[in-house]
Amino acid sequence: MKNNYRIPIIFLFFIFFFLIIFGDFLYLSLHKPPNYFTPKTYKKIIALRGNIFTKNYIVAKSEKIYAVSINPKFIDPNKKNLFIKLFSIYTSVPQQKLRNLLKSKKYVILAKVDLKTAQNLKYLLKVLDKKRVFLTDKNTGLRIGYSITDYSFKRVYPYKDTLEPVLGRYRPDKKCGENGLEEYYNTLLSPKSNGIVKGYRDVYGNIIYDNNVFIKHAVNGQNLPLNIDLVLQRKIEKLLDMQKKKFKADEVMAAVMNSKTGKILAIASSNRYNPEDVRKKDIKNMKIGFIRTLYEPGSVMKPITFAILLQNNKVNPYEVLNGYNGRWKPKWRKTPIIDDKPFAWLSAENAIVYSSNIVISQLALRLTNKEFYQGLKNFGLGNYSGIDLPYELKGYIPSLKRLNFPIYKSTTAYGYGILVNFIQLLKAYNVFNNFGIEITPKIANVPTTYKRVLSAKNAEIMRNILRKVVLKGTAKAAIIDGIFTAGKTGTAQRSVNGKYGRTYNSSFFGFADDNNHRYTIGVTFINIKAKWPNYFASNSAVPTFKKIVDIMINQNLLRKNGNGK
Repeated sequence: MKNNYRIPIIFLFFIFFFLIIFGDFLYLSLHKPPNYFTPKTYKKIIALRGNIFTKNYIVAKSEKIYAVSINPKFIDPNKKNLFIKLFSIYTSVPQQKLRNLLKSKKYVILAKVDLKTAQNLKYLLKVLDKKRVFLTDKNTGLRIGYSITDYSFKRVYPYKDTLEPVLGRYRPDKKCGENGLEEYYNTLLSPKSNGIVKGYRDVYGNIIYDNNVFIKHAVNGQNLPLNIDLVLQRKIEKLLDMQKKKFKADEVMAAVMNSKTGKILAIASSNRYNPEDVRKKDIKNMKIGFIRTLYEPGSVMKPITFAILLQNNKVNPYEVLNGYNGRWKPKWRKTPIIDDKPFAWLSAENAIVYSSNIVISQLALRLTNKEFYQGLKNFGLGNYSGIDLPYELKGYIPSLKRLNFPIYKSTTAYGYGILVNFIQLLKAYNVFNNFGIEITPKIANVPTTYKRVLSAKNAEIMRNILRKVVLKGTAKAAIIDGIFTAGKTGTAQRSVNGKYGRTYNSSFFGFADDNNHRYTIGVTFINIKAKWPNYFASNSAVPTFKKIVDIMINQNLLRKNGNGK
């Protein structure tokens, strides 16, 4: 019976003892003794640059860099070698470098590390503390180890050269983006203000988050969403790498644009670089050729000339004109205009289908200088395209005065004596596939602008003529069963030191549509040096276009509808 009373008594004793201990802790937390000292500390929170991302992938992100600092006087001299050895293992900082740093008589930064290493170093700090590696601070009565604090951030590009040079890079020395989207959207992406946390610290130097803590949150830069389909982008880049080598070109460029929205799904170049490891040989690849390489477009200019004629009611697509059997010497030219294929007579629309310099020249002479000049301007030539990339060159179109002369009208009509960039042509061709409405292409998912350039009727006429180029003209290699493909080839001689030599730029700009989607696609080879006849656009740019469409079909961006119309 006595044993039955003993258990409750012991139980009550433990409850009483627990209440006394709890009361002591409560009293000490609310009423600290006069000589009680808890050191205060603060921590800076580095604001980060915003991420750049596509639907499923982050293509540029910021990762914090942490500084690990210590006052060497708080390391036990007898255990310094242990500290150096373990710290070197955790951080990969050479032991001799650590020895040199620890000769300092004040706080010194031992290493700058990433998040994972910082987390491992926090564990090491506890291990070293248990081994009494650190000495006690006489003022606080605490052992003082190393501190890990926010230092800065580094820019990380997980997919290396993908989307370069359009993506650009971040320059930590200048604290801003350089080239590409990184620079164009620098204000949006840049960190706004650092944060800070102030409060009492524990024995390991960590801030105690109680009612006494003060927190000011960091304001990071905004994230930037892109319209890019990264899988499509990467596959096209690999294709262009092969095509550049096969056709011996200086650069191959391609882009895919949603015709209705202006969203750029892919904008790929064969000339890329890794923004995390830029070498001397990469400098030339930092140039964004899409907007900074100006060239004479050649025959891809003819549909634009024809559309200007249509809009000014100066042409009937079915009227027949003299083809002069492929050689025409008007009195206002010193040399004849020559076609690759001779035709005695040719309909106006077939000047596009079979790419006749002679017929398009005759048609262009019907335009007044003001009509032609304004038409070129309406299509965005000689102006900035508005794409979200920095340092665009707007090119050149002949002045009103020059367009008074037949020779300038003629050569401009078939793509010489005029300088354009790739994006200007992509934007201009999109008018034909978007019911006559011009739309500003955008790589980032941001608002865009619209403007009517052609009537819907004339845009449809142009679209159907460009379809005939694929069905029976110079772009038969672009035929794909079940997909509406259309466009225009252009093989232009390059002017070197004011003279036209035997080097070429070849292009194909056109469309790939199904029942639910419309895409405008451009391909350009710069300084293509393949042997005849492979340098012609029909043998280089057009097959590349077809391969891009095949990729899009495989990714379900296009679906075959059975008739290709």
